[in-house]
Amino acid sequence: MKEGPDLAALRLGLAALFPSADPAAYEILPLAGDASTRRYYRARVPSGASLPSVVIMQYPDAVPPGEELPFLNVHRYLRRAAIPVPEVYRSDPEAKLLFLEDAGDTMLEDAVRERGPERCLPLYEQCVEVLVRIQSDGSRSLDAKAIPPRLAFDVRKFAEEIDFFFDHAVREFGGISLSEGEKRAIEDLLLPSLERLAVLPRVLAHRDYHSRNVMVLSPRPAAGHRNLRVLDFQDARMGNVFYDLASLLRDSYAVLPEDAVERLVYTWRNAASGDLRRAAGDPGAFRELLDLAALQRNIKAIGTFGNQAHNRGKRFYLRFIPPTVAHLRGNFARNRSTRTLSAKLLPLLEALAAKAAAEGGAS
Repeated sequence: MKEGPDLAALRLGLAALFPSADPAAYEILPLAGDASTRRYYRARVPSGASLPSVVIMQYPDAVPPGEELPFLNVHRYLRRAAIPVPEVYRSDPEAKLLFLEDAGDTMLEDAVRERGPERCLPLYEQCVEVLVRIQSDGSRSLDAKAIPPRLAFDVRKFAEEIDFFFDHAVREFGGISLSEGEKRAIEDLLLPSLERLAVLPRVLAHRDYHSRNVMVLSPRPAAGHRNLRVLDFQDARMGNVFYDLASLLRDSYAVLPEDAVERLVYTWRNAASGDLRRAAGDPGAFRELLDLAALQRNIKAIGTFGNQAHNRGKRFYLRFIPPTVAHLRGNFARNRSTRTLSAKLLPLLEALAAKAAAEGGAS
């Protein structure tokens, strides 16, 4: 466990959770991480304990005095809204460790790969229903101590994510040189869409609501959607109702057929309250606004993949650039209003997709 957690602190935490278990009998295994700097471990607990295993999150965040770890802050409000998030068994801030419910190894992405998107539609319908609850009950649960209301998907934040794409995907990974004028011309074409999204009423947004952040404990629906666990919510902020829906339906990791997307859009509209539907704006513009949210979200995702490959050596993320570019290609084809933007941006995207495919996305 090189560069792992403080094993003494980890074992002390396990001893506090399971005082009757033999501290030498635990099996501690590293788990595959995500695109963050957090590390995860599974501790298999000796037989006879109240739980067979727990997951330990090691986080790098330095929490200022008087502040709260964002994961714990957001977790409290999601629990208050009855969102199926993992239990937090113990927090050890000095060692920067959290001891969490083990949600298993099956991501929604895995379920789609193993069973196909059509057979996973009931799971996606559940995910959309959970999203509606995040946006409605989650928003109502927030109070003055909540972190998400201090943050928002405003024009500045959207623009920062577009800059991230140019810096890390186009320039660093792609090796594509753009003049400042060429870059500004693309950003100017994107700006009206970003402004249109930013002025919509805001609700609680997970920020990374996709198939890698939903764990499937069972394919069978359960009361309160307890067959699912929603992860990676610590960066939640306020945003428009389309952001998370676009993230789920135009996912880089699990691509859904168009008829499934249509069905899940219907699921959202059917489950959403009147307030949420009003927050979506003109019903006739729903699909266009969803596409604009997906446009921004997919561009940002390609920036993340380029950064992970170029700067952090996680080259397996390259395999997700071509399907994300395919999302954007379809997006441009559906929306005549983005034709001028497409003429300038799509050649860059196609070059990035070709380079990523040629390099194979090897880990």
